[in-house]
Amino acid sequence: MTIFSLSMPLFSCSASSDDRNVNLKVYDVLYLSFEELPAYLKQCFLYLASFPEDYKIDVEKLSYYWAAEGMDFDGASIREVADGYIEQLVKRNMVISERDVKTFRLETLQLHDMMREVCLRKAEEENFVQTIDKSTANSKSPCKSRRLTVVCSPEETFNVDTEVKNPSLRTLLFIKNWELKATSLFFTRHKLMRVLDLSFAEFEGGKVPSSIGELINLRYLSLQWSNATQLPFYMRNLKKLLYLNLNIYPYRVYMPNILKEMRELTLLCLPTKLHEETNLEMGNLVKLETLKNFCTEHGRVTDLQGMTRIRYLSIYITDERYTMENLSSSLSKLSHLENLTINNEKTFYTPTNDHEKGFAWEFVHIKPLKLEIYMPRLPDAQKFPSQLTTISLGWCRLKEDPMPILEKLFHLKEITLGGTSFCGRRMDCSRDGFPQLQNLEFRGLTEWEEWIVEEGSMPLLHSLKIDSCPKLKELPDGLRFITSLKSLDFVDMAKGWEKRLSEGGKDYYKVQHILSVKFNYY
Repeated sequence: MTIFSLSMPLFSCSASSDDRNVNLKVYDVLYLSFEELPAYLKQCFLYLASFPEDYKIDVEKLSYYWAAEGMDFDGASIREVADGYIEQLVKRNMVISERDVKTFRLETLQLHDMMREVCLRKAEEENFVQTIDKSTANSKSPCKSRRLTVVCSPEETFNVDTEVKNPSLRTLLFIKNWELKATSLFFTRHKLMRVLDLSFAEFEGGKVPSSIGELINLRYLSLQWSNATQLPFYMRNLKKLLYLNLNIYPYRVYMPNILKEMRELTLLCLPTKLHEETNLEMGNLVKLETLKNFCTEHGRVTDLQGMTRIRYLSIYITDERYTMENLSSSLSKLSHLENLTINNEKTFYTPTNDHEKGFAWEFVHIKPLKLEIYMPRLPDAQKFPSQLTTISLGWCRLKEDPMPILEKLFHLKEITLGGTSFCGRRMDCSRDGFPQLQNLEFRGLTEWEEWIVEEGSMPLLHSLKIDSCPKLKELPDGLRFITSLKSLDFVDMAKGWEKRLSEGGKDYYKVQHILSVKFNYY
């Protein structure tokens, strides 16, 4: 099908009759493309009418909206099924999608302008979804539709108790909202709810009402960025949940031991700060595909061993019991991992754990990898995930130059060496190393003094950032051979750098081909 790109509205008072006729013909073609969709894709497509014009729809959230509404994933990965549906819509030129540069997964989705007209009209015909747009005077009040989207501007407050009254409501989404008010009255009125996004909601005293446990049909619940500091024990009744986002920041949250009842969960995002008395049992969550903000202070790492379907995992290490060796053992069965982050809330280092040898994993699917944990040496290149595209290291205290190992990772496109990741004084990048590297950042390497780059290394490097590396003496001479380099940023470096690299300075020849060279001081 041809993609039509017309800047004028479908029906414009100022448009000529010929223009209106052309638009009508185009609309008819697009309308026909909708009618030819299989039934399951029609429902998925109509769901896109929930979002404002030019809004970039998060594919991860959308996939769970669809699943909560009854998308048949039959035990398969929800994301894989949803991605397949989106690919079908893309092939029909009905939607535009963008991929994450690190994972290559579909990240956002948008409708073509005129395809959106078709979507809105069909959704209205079928009473599929209604919208309250607080920024427009002609917003329709919701009545019969079982799906409701609310669009709020940052300065507005929306009270769900008084403004949402349909007892048959199944889906309630908020777009661009900043302040919602919700009490127990709302939850007791809407027991058929399947999708409920209460991001930014304000609960009285920070307590989520216990009546939320009455929403036993819920499949999707988000309390992200709300003011909730205490979750009720009755949330254990939400046994059908597929998606639960509790990324509540910056508050410290008290969370009862409720997760062991939620055996259908496939995505769980825990609070970044939990009350010290919180103890979570998660061994039953064997269907999880995404687990974010798991903290060793409040849960057992051994619980992760049964979560063999996990694709995205982020862990916070809070005490010195956990080393790369025992973490490697606990995670070894997670063969589907695609994205792994291990954060260290504290820097644990004692002379007794100097024997650490790093990880030994056989994860073939991981693309982004972030490690912030004591690990004085890297494993050999062949022990890294073979498809690795992004690596970020921090607090590792590497004693040996990591470049001879990292430069052999053929698919690597982005490297960040953060605070205390490398404790040595010299790094060498050899000829033909890093064949696909595009972005490179050094940050907080307080002992690093010398950097050698041979001609032919990093041929595709696009951006370079050096932040707070006080002992680095000069840029490598080989930088002048990297003609692809477009951006060089210095942050909190000695001021002598600016003079040496400015036009007329002794090292200007190394950077004269770079379009943007910036110096920032804080």
